[in-house]
Amino acid sequence: MASIGIGLLGAARISDKAVVHPARVIPQVKLAAIAARDPERASVYADTHGIETVLEGYQALIEADSVDLVYNPLPINLHAEWTIKALEAGKHVLCEKPFAMNADETRAMLAAADKSGKRLIEAFHYRYHPAFETCLDWVRSGEIGEIREIEAVFNVGIADNGTEIRHRVETGGGAMMDLGCYPLHWALSLMGEGPSSVEAKAELTSVGVDEIMSATLGFESGAVAKLKTTMAEGTPFRADMRIIGTEGEIEFKNPLAPHMGASLKIAGGADAVINPISTYTFQLAHIVNALATGMPLATEGEMILRQQLALDAVYEAAGLRSLRYL
Repeated sequence: MASIGIGLLGAARISDKAVVHPARVIPQVKLAAIAARDPERASVYADTHGIETVLEGYQALIEADSVDLVYNPLPINLHAEWTIKALEAGKHVLCEKPFAMNADETRAMLAAADKSGKRLIEAFHYRYHPAFETCLDWVRSGEIGEIREIEAVFNVGIADNGTEIRHRVETGGGAMMDLGCYPLHWALSLMGEGPSSVEAKAELTSVGVDEIMSATLGFESGAVAKLKTTMAEGTPFRADMRIIGTEGEIEFKNPLAPHMGASLKIAGGADAVINPISTYTFQLAHIVNALATGMPLATEGEMILRQQLALDAVYEAAGLRSLRYL
């Protein structure tokens, strides 16, 4: 199998964990190129991480013959523009979460993927780790009966230094967008469908983004998902999920990044064994296999739109729909 050339849009910090480090242990890929708004920063990043080529501008990168898969970790308000351009240039795209500013952009991105025949994948890396697969297997096999309630939280303190994009409305900032999208995705992955009802409440920062968000999602089965997230400065890291069924409960500590320390068990039972390999490595390995075999992935296609529609619904229920349609 020929190497898959990966091109990085920008020199974002997340690229280290998401692509660069996994690429070192997956022989079927190579770090082919990088382009950033600051050429000097791109050159330093390339030298540091062994990326073959530094290109002048995003357009040059998506047109490069050496690039087969474009990784898009740009600010959310730039996801649609550069993902669509990359697809039109004949490249597969791994686009960071949250996928887009709103469902309209998401539909346009998915349409571009359909037209190009290329793969478009949302980078919910946790979904490819064996720990989450184990959790899904327990639910699907009826180990806890029917799901009645999901309680999920993801908190991280994110200070606003005046330029932090997660605190800017225009770049798609907000606790629910950056953090709460994970508990939302956990719940939708477990339920296998979108919600039939959504209630939400937000607390805003002085610049107008949601610093705290709580949401309750109702499903046709009668199950509910209660989601909470905050990025208030000084908040300690927490990522937990509890799944309550008619015949038992699952407790999952850190479904976000199990390789960083986690526990997964059915209440009253022993902990599952947690694989120490990173979620990002599993994600890239699954992508490589999918590109080689045509196998579908858990974070592409209909699941992307389901997630975005639910995310939009949370903001609308909180009275913040305008933040997603700038």
